[in-house]
Order: sequence, then C-alpha cells, then structure tokens
Amino acid sequence: MRRIIGISLIGLGTFLVAAGVFVRFYVAPALVGAPTDVYQVTRLQADGASYLDASSLTVRTGAAVSVTSTVRGDVEASGDDVAVYDSGTIVQDAARGTRIEIQNARYAFDRRTGELRDCCGAAVQGDTNVRMDGIGLFWPVEARTDDLEVFDTGTRRAWPVVFDGEERVDGLLTYRFVQRVPATQVAGDVPALPAALFGRPGGGPAVEASRYYQADITYWIDPRTGAPVDQRRHVVTTLRPKEGPGSLVVADLDLRMTQDSREELRAKSDDGAGKIRLLEAVLPLAAVGLGLPAVVAGLILTFGEGRRPARRGSRRARAAAGR
Repeated sequence: MRRIIGISLIGLGTFLVAAGVFVRFYVAPALVGAPTDVYQVTRLQADGASYLDASSLTVRTGAAVSVTSTVRGDVEASGDDVAVYDSGTIVQDAARGTRIEIQNARYAFDRRTGELRDCCGAAVQGDTNVRMDGIGLFWPVEARTDDLEVFDTGTRRAWPVVFDGEERVDGLLTYRFVQRVPATQVAGDVPALPAALFGRPGGGPAVEASRYYQADITYWIDPRTGAPVDQRRHVVTTLRPKEGPGSLVVADLDLRMTQDSREELRAKSDDGAGKIRLLEAVLPLAAVGLGLPAVVAGLILTFGEGRRPARRGSRRARAAAGR
C-alpha cells in the first residue's frame, strides 16, 4: 500500500512541477500581452491654449481645449500574435463646444512587444499607404529603460523616445520617457488665407502656406505592465507661407491628462500587473512548491518500503549465525 501511495505521489508531484514550468515558460508568454477586446477613453486638457478658429478665421487665445481619445479593439481582425486597435480623437474648445480637429488611426501591432505591423488595414486618417513603424498605442510588456521609437500620427513617422528617469505618479513608481518631435512639414492641403493673418498688409493677396507640426511629449509608464498611466503633450502647429516671410500659429496646446483618466489607467494597470504576477510567479511557484515535496515524499514511501524486508532478513541471518 505504501508503495502504491508513493508512486502516486511521485506522479502527482512530477505533474505539478511540469505544470509550473509549462505555465511560466509557455503559457505566460502566450497569454501576457495586449487584449484584443479593449475599449478605453482617455482625456487630456489644456488651459490657456490658443488655436485658429477656422469658421471665423480668428485666433482664439486663453481657451480651455479638451482632447478625447477613444480606442476600440477589433477582435475579428486580431489574432494570437497581432492586435488591431482603432483610435479616434476629438479636439474641441471645451467652453465654446466647437470642434477644432478630428483625428483617426488604425493600428496593428505585436501583442507582446508593441511593434507596429504593416497589415490589417493599418492607416492614418484613412490613408493605408502610411508606413507605420516603432510602437504605437501599446508599449512592450514589462517595460525596460531602453530607448524606443514611438509612431507619431501628426508627422506620420516614428521618433525616438528617451528614458528620462523614475518618478512617482499618484504613489506608483513609473518610468518617465520623453519624445521630442521637431518642427516638421506635414501632409494635407491648406487653403489660401488672408495676408493679414501672417502680419502682411490686409489688402495683399491671399497667402498659400504649408503646415508644420512639433511636439514635446512625456510618457509615464508602469514598469510592471508597460502600460502608460499618465501623459503630457505640448503641441504647436504653425502655417508658414510658401513664399515670403511670416508665420501663423494655428494651435498651441499644453495638454495634461485629467485625474479621472489617470485613475482609470492606474486601475487597469494594477489589474494587468496582478494577472501577470499570477501567470509568471504565483501559479508556477505554487505548482513547483507543492510538486517537489510530493516527489520527495513519494520517493521515501516507495523505496523505503523495499529496504525494510532486507534489513529484517539480515537480522535473522545474523541471529542464526550466532546460534
């Protein structure tokens, strides 16, 4: 009976140890990554902002501008390795209720590394010819301090993001990364505008101009999950005449994420960190912690049973020899 129990314990213990190794090195890497059914709304706000009101061709100053970004996962287009997210952003004057700009993009990326993929209808403003590289909405799981490149939809290319130290955000230790996008001419037609807007005599001919975009962006990343938990963007958009002097600032926005959005991102990151810890540490360690003692106990029961008769026989033999 002891031998049967011992063999059973050896089998059970071996199974638990193997299961722990399997979960840690095979299951966890497969499951830890970007979800495909995500739905997330984040908001940023800028006080004292300025922008060009296109309806009246008036530069508004001291405005409260809000930016609302909505991200939805396309479950049907996603797969085991690739996630597909659709992003829509509305920029508006919060007090006046007027829309300043609408942006949209479709991202396809590696579910663990965050690297953008050129597939699945990835596009910026509906343009599928844009080549998206670097990382986009999703950062690598378990972020490191390595420098990265993050895709910028404004300039339609990736720019370096540099590690800038550690900082606590609402009590959470985060990695701070900084991205600087230099003034870059961007695609898109710009209608001819009155010369007075560029500081030229009001009676002059309408001015044809090109649009330039620049940004200083700071990301605060949870190192446990690679999830952004805060963000700041200082965005400046200008129009520069194709000929002659002058320039016109059409947007100057110093945007900060709202407290509600930070709290929501923190809660999601905490939940993700808990799931990662469960798959990468708790379950494997528990399985191995239970399996190894079971194997040891099984070995003792199995081989200990076999040695006892031999010892009894040896004592009988010695007693007989003594007679």
